[in-house]
Amino acid sequence: MEEESILRHWTEEHGHLIPSTEWEVLQTISNQTSEHEVRYRAADHRAVKRTWPGMFGFVPKRGLSGWMPQPATPGEYLIRQALQNELFGDDIRLEGAMIESGRSMLVGRPSGGLSLVVSQPWLDASDPYQPHPSERQIATYLMDRGFEQLFGSFFGWQVADLGIVVLDAKNDNFVATALGIFPIDLQIAEIRTAA
Repeated sequence: MEEESILRHWTEEHGHLIPSTEWEVLQTISNQTSEHEVRYRAADHRAVKRTWPGMFGFVPKRGLSGWMPQPATPGEYLIRQALQNELFGDDIRLEGAMIESGRSMLVGRPSGGLSLVVSQPWLDASDPYQPHPSERQIATYLMDRGFEQLFGSFFGWQVADLGIVVLDAKNDNFVATALGIFPIDLQIAEIRTAA
């Protein structure tokens, strides 16, 4: 909650608080995920994602049974987006934040929660009827970038030398375009190990 409070203050102070009217005019693409709602902004051909109030997606964390997705803090969510830019050459941008008047998705949390809003280029699939690559194509894509599969994890991959772990690398989180395969929503973390 402290990170949320700091982020809320920062967005208000720097004019990055997005009014709901600005959000509501965008075309809804998906609002069925546990992490965020996706809309389309035609003016600059970008996918705009708003986290659910009080939810900041998921990041890989190691537990007793291996690597699993765990709820992220606001800071972890922002680092995750920056890592996707760095690792995959994406163009994810923090648009700002919204203060939600509705109920939180988290039990026991009051209304008025913070939602982060990011955007990334809209990807036009080469085949709109089959927009996602196969698991084999995803494996080749990731291995070409130095990733090794993390068996027994939630669609996990890692670059051990860099301490990078990616989960949720399943086909609906990639789009196959005429220019190649692009990730759209991976759970990424840089794992720091004690020396």
